[in-house]
Parts: sequence; structure tokens; C-alpha cells
Amino acid sequence: MEKLFEPVKDKMLFIAENGGVCFEKGECVYSLPMPDEVVLEIVRCAEELYSEGVRILLSGEKSAYVTHSDSEFAESCNIYCARLETVSSFDEFLGRDRIIKIALFDMNAEGLTYPAMKRFSEDYNVILSNTHWVDIVHKDVNKGCAVRKLMDRLGAGFDEAMVFGDYLNDLEMMGCCKYSYAMENAHPILKKNAAYTAPSNDDNGVVKSIISRIPEIG
Repeated sequence: MEKLFEPVKDKMLFIAENGGVCFEKGECVYSLPMPDEVVLEIVRCAEELYSEGVRILLSGEKSAYVTHSDSEFAESCNIYCARLETVSSFDEFLGRDRIIKIALFDMNAEGLTYPAMKRFSEDYNVILSNTHWVDIVHKDVNKGCAVRKLMDRLGAGFDEAMVFGDYLNDLEMMGCCKYSYAMENAHPILKKNAAYTAPSNDDNGVVKSIISRIPEIG
């Protein structure tokens, strides 16, 4: 995100990893990492699905980590990760970084990986974040909590913020403020919980919706 907003990055706060970490001017404002032993337990479980095409991405405060780099998986990782390190074993991150999110790549995420990982949902948030991704984070991590913390930090009221989402990892954000938008191409459940619908991601829907509300919000 800092690369995308390079010209103005020092004027912004960045919430990442489904709300598990927040940075301001390059400094970590807060994070909610997962215990190393839990990360390794989930990794071992996911590794059993390697033969089905499932791949693992660990997102830490300092970098992201993978052990495989199949073409489709690598392409998806490169979309989201500016810093990506290939390691021979996930045990290598122990003592080097704090893992905020475990992301599992699967061409059939909703049918295979999501049901398989639901066993961890009592203690951790298991989220279908995309048609190809399942995210696992700390139980207290979600984008809604992060947005509320940021609004408190900035002194922003309920009618002074806008949120946008397209998939189920955005669900908790929809109740954070008056102007909650689901993209036109969003998951049906998210659209039901949003106050408004924005044009598709492919049609610059976020920017168009922000511009349309500037006179109202000020």
C-alpha cells in the first residue's frame, strides 16, 4: 500500500492484514500477532493439502514468507506483497518476525481449504477473503475493529468516515460508519450488510464514490 501511495504515504495511516497491523510513517502503531506455536500448528495442517494445490503465505510485521513459488501462487503473492521472502522452512521465521496472518491460496478455497481450516475457528478468525484465499488471524483481528481504532485515533464520528469492501473479510467494516459501501462485484452477503453499493472495482468505484460524497462530508 505504501508503494501505491508513495507521494502521500507520510500523510496516511495504513491498516493491513485484515486489521491485524497498522503503520504510520513507517512505524508500527499496533499489531496483533499470532503465537508461533499456533502458526506452526496451522501450517502443518495446511501442508497436508499441498497435494491438492494449497499453498501457504505467512504475513509478518517485517515481511511475507513462502516456501513454494508456483506460477499462479507467485503471481497472486506479488499482487499483495512488496516484501516477499522465500524460505526453506516456515520454522525459519521463529524469533525473526511476528506473524500477523496466515493466508492459504487455493483455486477452490471455498470448497476445500475453508472447510478444512474451520477447525481453528473457535480460537482464531478463519475468513474466506477471496475466491482463491483463506485468511487466518488472531480472534480479535478484523477490519471493523481496526477502522474503529483509527476513527477513535482521528476523532472521526460515525458520519465522518467511508469504508469499501468486496469480500467477506470486509464484513465487520460495514457497521463502522454511515457510509459503508459494497462494490458492485462484491460477495452477496457483503452487499446485504452495506448501506450503499459502489461501482465495480474495474470501474474505479471507490474513487467515484468518494468524489460523490465530498460535498456532503466536507
